[in-house]
Amino acid sequence: MKIAHHALSRFIDVPEDPRALRLLLDDVGIEVKRMEPSAVPDAGTTYTIELLANRGDHYCYHGIAREIGGRTGVPMRLPPRAELAVGDTPFPLRNETPLCPRYSATLLERTGPPAPLPPEVLLPLEAAGIHSISPPVDASNLGNLELGQPTHAFDADTLVGAVIIRTSRPGETCLPLFTEERVTLPEGTLVIADEEKILAVAGVIGCEESKATEHTTRLLLESACFHPVAVRKAARALGLHTDASARFERGSDPLAVLAGAGRVVHLLETHAGWSRVGEVGMVGDWADPERTILLDVPAAAAFLEHPLTPAEAAERLARYGFAVTSAGDQLAVRVPPHRLWDVEFAADLHEELAKSIGYNETPEHLPPVGLGALPSHEEEVQTAVDEVLVGHGFYEVITDGFYGRDLLQRAGIDEGHPLAAHVETMNALDRGYSLLKNNALLQAVEAVASNLRMRTEQVAAFEWTRTFHPDATAPNGVCSERRLLWAIACGHDREPSWAHAERPADPIFLEGVAVEIGAQLRLPLQVRPGDGSHPLASLLHPNRQAVVVLDGQVVGILGEVHPAVAQAFKIKRDRPVYLELELEPLLRPGEEPAYVEPSDLHPIVRSLAFTLPRGVHAAEVADRLRADGPAWLQRVVVTDLFAHEEGGEPVRTITYRLEFTTDEQARSADEVNATCEALVAAVGEHLGDRGVKLR
Repeated sequence: MKIAHHALSRFIDVPEDPRALRLLLDDVGIEVKRMEPSAVPDAGTTYTIELLANRGDHYCYHGIAREIGGRTGVPMRLPPRAELAVGDTPFPLRNETPLCPRYSATLLERTGPPAPLPPEVLLPLEAAGIHSISPPVDASNLGNLELGQPTHAFDADTLVGAVIIRTSRPGETCLPLFTEERVTLPEGTLVIADEEKILAVAGVIGCEESKATEHTTRLLLESACFHPVAVRKAARALGLHTDASARFERGSDPLAVLAGAGRVVHLLETHAGWSRVGEVGMVGDWADPERTILLDVPAAAAFLEHPLTPAEAAERLARYGFAVTSAGDQLAVRVPPHRLWDVEFAADLHEELAKSIGYNETPEHLPPVGLGALPSHEEEVQTAVDEVLVGHGFYEVITDGFYGRDLLQRAGIDEGHPLAAHVETMNALDRGYSLLKNNALLQAVEAVASNLRMRTEQVAAFEWTRTFHPDATAPNGVCSERRLLWAIACGHDREPSWAHAERPADPIFLEGVAVEIGAQLRLPLQVRPGDGSHPLASLLHPNRQAVVVLDGQVVGILGEVHPAVAQAFKIKRDRPVYLELELEPLLRPGEEPAYVEPSDLHPIVRSLAFTLPRGVHAAEVADRLRADGPAWLQRVVVTDLFAHEEGGEPVRTITYRLEFTTDEQARSADEVNATCEALVAAVGEHLGDRGVKLR
């Protein structure tokens, strides 16, 4: 909404300095979004203000002036208006709905040559960007902007019979202003009609068939109060937003009906050559409920932390239009009709007092705060894992706890599959949410597919989630839950840069991530070949998968998504890789590393190279060397990989670095060499039948 500095000064004395007025408006809770010099002569500075959604009384100069007066104590000035007497009108009125508490109709006739409203009168409209149309329309718009009471002028000669306030009937249509096609109204829409047609959608917009034109000689001026919900529903149904609907749907003042009509009548009679005919017709059974709220002044003063006497509180509330009766420290505060829509409790009166005193005058301090709880061990574990994953470029995501059966069909999960059993919802409104998920891989692959469709080729995502598995023995009698972490990557292991050469995000990359998570948690996580028994094994590439082991127990799985599954999700050329870890094993307390004083002697180092055929994991050889080595074998590390062919079959030669300590006694080269020969023999004995041999 736009207001002009000079137009506002007609209603109340305000600071002459535009910036001071802006600060005052902000201080009373009317936010100024923008201030700029007006292009309209004599308008001064124009302010674009943001108003509260529940304060329909703010949508006019009168309401804004009332807020300023409540803050400063300066009295308001209202524009002149005609005093209207209620009685009989040439047009009978009939109110058939409780959605219209008050409705008035005033008949006017043209008694002189038509004349426009003077420029100084139209200044608020022009400053607000509302163009002049005709004296009746301009006067109606001006009364709305000044007093917040929308009015509408009908061409009285187009009306047939009585003017009826009612709700629309099934299939009823109207022709709103500025449209060329008739609109079918939803049944029950609040309308103004005569005996033949709809004249207006109440509180929203008039209709073409009854609008006033330059040829109109008789006007029927409508001024009313409509139920805000009825107006809001009608405006949304028609897809219209008008100045009238903006005010009515926030709650209007039933007592402003005659005041708004009187302002329009005064403008038309004084400046535009129109004159009243007869008295004003009025229908509607509204009666002031005289809502009264008891205000404990000492309690209000304690809440605001500001000294406040009953006399001062009563005077401040009276500035906003509240009628106050004092009884010691208690005030009986009667709510005025223009605030019935938003003032119900003593807390609402506290807000009025705070605005009157000024928020800058109330004390500022931080509320008392406790230390709060330290993070739990589980939270510390999740944070540590998050740091590892985020450091590798993963983003945390959130997936649903449900999916549809179509996801299982795409992945080829039939009734005999380990993942076939699900907890199924009986009343799912959407088939896509009919099953509680018993795995996270399918949604992870779907996330990759969605990103690839959007041309996002670098995907790295993770989530802490839980899966649900049918289990009649569970405490809830339905299912058991398994908490887990999953991560999926597609593309490269890092963003391309000039400093590093990226490599594909493959199972080896995820193996490094899993081992780093173990190191961060001080848990001996190891990656080992799987035996195909894991429920997800069939959904991963058979030759590019492994399990994650902790103290001999399988706690996770990693590998490349099976090509058939990727194709089913329309992932054609990319090869996403997936990692899953159970949460419970990760919560085990980690082993604190013991400090070992470095030796004064250098370790003895030997290197052994073994040829490994396909299907033998490098860690199996390393484990064997550690298991059969003496206590003074300090470390076994893989240092080199050489891939080649033997007899047309691909094989790998892996070099292991063995470090022997010399702390307890000096060891001869012969003793170390003999130990290495024994280790070679042990590897041959246990793994030789699988093709492992010393190179």
